[in-house]
Amino acid sequence: MVSSVGGSSAPGLGAAQLKEAAANQELGIAVIKKGQDVEKAQGEAALKLIDSSSSVASSGRIDLYV
Repeated sequence: MVSSVGGSSAPGLGAAQLKEAAANQELGIAVIKKGQDVEKAQGEAALKLIDSSSSVASSGRIDLYV
């Protein structure tokens, strides 16, 4: 079936499709890694915010209502 498409250009077409699939996969992995980096940075910022608020509360400069 592949030979009916265009003879000698069929292997080149298959290789091009494989390269495109690999590039798409690499792009997807890069996007996921970037998302993980952003989530990690947000988590670290949240922890810093929590730590800073607890140090303010223990110093008596803020009122806590329970």
